[in-house]
Amino acid sequence: MSRTTFRRTLMATAVLFGLVSTGFVSIAFVKAPHSFPSHRAVMAESYAANRPATARSDRVALLIANSNYPDADIPLPEVAAGADLLANVLHSHGFVVDVVRDATRAGITEAVDRLKAEARPGSVVLVYFGGFGVQSRGQNYVIPVDAKIWEERDVRRDGVSVEETLSELSSSGARKRIAIVDASRRNPYERRFREYSHGLAPIGEDGNSIVITSTSPEQVAEDAGTNRFVNGLAAKISPSSLPVEEILAARAAPSPGYPREQEHSGAPGASNVNS
Repeated sequence: MSRTTFRRTLMATAVLFGLVSTGFVSIAFVKAPHSFPSHRAVMAESYAANRPATARSDRVALLIANSNYPDADIPLPEVAAGADLLANVLHSHGFVVDVVRDATRAGITEAVDRLKAEARPGSVVLVYFGGFGVQSRGQNYVIPVDAKIWEERDVRRDGVSVEETLSELSSSGARKRIAIVDASRRNPYERRFREYSHGLAPIGEDGNSIVITSTSPEQVAEDAGTNRFVNGLAAKISPSSLPVEEILAARAAPSPGYPREQEHSGAPGASNVNS
């Protein structure tokens, strides 16, 4: 073989090897993304875990149970236990129940949007807020677990307004809206800008809503570790054959020894349960 022929053969071999190598690299780039889990699939799995089995119903409930706040000294196991109890009781009374635990602000917003989408015109819609709540400028805010609160204005930025949520639910055409607010506790956020916890402000409502809070306005619950408020409500609802909205509208008396609870209704002559 001449020197010229040898050189040509060597160059052809190098070119062929380069093409084959490039092909392998291309194949590797195409297949590499499939070796990682899909973000969309993970999100869908998480969403399905919280989504009720039935998409639409004439009796729907959303239970927000925030028990683990990074800024709190200890968890709130009574909130999680209360939500579980309430979920079982409501389910037994025909409610489709969505329980969202340790919700971020985005998580609460998404859950409320789901609730509005699942409610039918003429339905009964119930929302339970459990965790820490703070009032600011006469409105009450449920605190998400990802809130960063150092000043009062941060409450309005990071919190979720109970009043605004009820107003949003009115657009669903629900026949009756019920809010159970179990959030009047001493909390690590309020003490950063106030001398003491002020409790919750009175919550306004219209003729189609019922609002029940764990304490009277401006008061703070002192039952850490237990949830006598929710236990008392469940004890009234569970054995009754009446619709839940009628039971709550009738202002069932609180359990013996429990601090009085606030219950409002838009019906004429409505008053506090102990007034």
